[in-house]
Amino acid sequence: MDRRTVVAFVGDDESASERVARAVDVAWGADGPTFRAFAPSELDTARDGEGTLNATCGVVVTATAVTDDAVADRLAMLPSDVPVIAIVEAPETDTIRTLLSAGVTDAVDAGGNSPSGVVSGSDPLVERLASAVDPDRVQLGDEDVARIATVLLDAGTTLMSSRTDEISTKIEWTMGNIGEHAELDRIVCYREEDTQFTPTCSWCPNGFDPAPRQFEDFPDPEQLSTFENVARSSAPGPALDGEEPELTADGPPATVHVPLVDEWELRGVIAFESDERRVWSEEEVNLYRTVGDLIAHAMARNDRRTALRRQAEQLEQFSAVVSHDLRNPLNVLSGYLSLSESDISAARYDAMSGAVDRMETLIDDLLMLARRGEVIGETEPAPIEAIAEDAWRSVRAPDATLTIADEVGRVEADPSRLRQAFENLFRNAIDHGGRDVAIEIGPLTKDGGVRGVYIADDGPGIPEDLVETIFDSGVSSAGSSGIGLAIVDRIVAAHDWNVEARNDDGAVFELTFGADAARVAPS
Repeated sequence: MDRRTVVAFVGDDESASERVARAVDVAWGADGPTFRAFAPSELDTARDGEGTLNATCGVVVTATAVTDDAVADRLAMLPSDVPVIAIVEAPETDTIRTLLSAGVTDAVDAGGNSPSGVVSGSDPLVERLASAVDPDRVQLGDEDVARIATVLLDAGTTLMSSRTDEISTKIEWTMGNIGEHAELDRIVCYREEDTQFTPTCSWCPNGFDPAPRQFEDFPDPEQLSTFENVARSSAPGPALDGEEPELTADGPPATVHVPLVDEWELRGVIAFESDERRVWSEEEVNLYRTVGDLIAHAMARNDRRTALRRQAEQLEQFSAVVSHDLRNPLNVLSGYLSLSESDISAARYDAMSGAVDRMETLIDDLLMLARRGEVIGETEPAPIEAIAEDAWRSVRAPDATLTIADEVGRVEADPSRLRQAFENLFRNAIDHGGRDVAIEIGPLTKDGGVRGVYIADDGPGIPEDLVETIFDSGVSSAGSSGIGLAIVDRIVAAHDWNVEARNDDGAVFELTFGADAARVAPS
């Protein structure tokens, strides 16, 4: 990491350069920052390495050098907290105004350089340097920023691919990588839980046991609540005699607090801490915000997966109840109905048998809808006509007819789920078109190839107000469960296909294979 331990002089005036070098020595002695001199031409030709001002904790420049475009450009690139002091031959108002507009923060008279060549402690330059420059502060350099950006790319992939049971480990791994590259002392992730923020993940090389915090305990909670970053280079010490508080080396750590935001809600705060006096550049803070965004998205994704898993478990329990507590009485009812067939009229028997069949269908549909995690399994080139005919045989409607209008071929699909889709479409046609409905299956063609299949019937068609919502759960126009077509839609979507409904002398359902059309082949 770059420690900003250089006081730089920029200019062509050799005597001014010597003055600055002596001033640095007087202000700090042998343990102070290094002095380095740059000619304006060096800044123009050397954009990296020795020609940069990245490691500077202060810059002294001659007023003449400021008028050089290369110098002005480099001064504009300095962090805002790096003091720039100009040596001015004639400190007039217009000159000072020009210097300030170029980024100069202070000015001293060139006459401060004594004829003897010795700079005394009373030289204004010594005082200005000592008060403005902090050689102990640390800041990320360009190479550090680039390294952390590379780490973030790997971290994003790692976090987004993590399983539910490893998310905390992956977050702490990410924190460790960032902390080591940025030379931080601690990183803590706090999540909002009820009325407090609880530490859920943390990293510290020497071990650390963070405590829960109230939101008001964070610095500038108002900024955090509006999703703004809060960076503090160091904490102020106590004020003396009503003066502004001074910065102390032994105060609380330098920190950056980043809000964890998901769907425009504050979900937590992540704190990056350094025990050294530290300058947080805008680039560094932005990197930490990216870390926070990655962690927030990973946590939100993990929360949703956990909720879905819990929901799936509840649905599985529901399925077990449906299968046991409803099927068993239904089987008893069906058995007694068969024994009573000779004792009741055919019309009453058919009505009762139809009711039992509808209950069985409803149970099957509910189970299928509940098992949302098992929509499709392994796929294979499935023969569409054979699967449709097999599905037709399971539909008890002896007076209805199924016609295959033309060869459809094969499609990459889960055969059992494709069969389920056909069964539900056939039952839907019978429910709405009557037990003697005529159903036709044929290919949907485009550019000489098969792109899908249609299922049409000669029933009354779909009510116009339901065409757009016919595949939504619970939508029904004939007393059916309203689940069958929702299952069809789910099966089709799981295959990355598309299904649409329309009217044409009856109901027509068009199942388009989309990207899979290229895999359709003759049977």
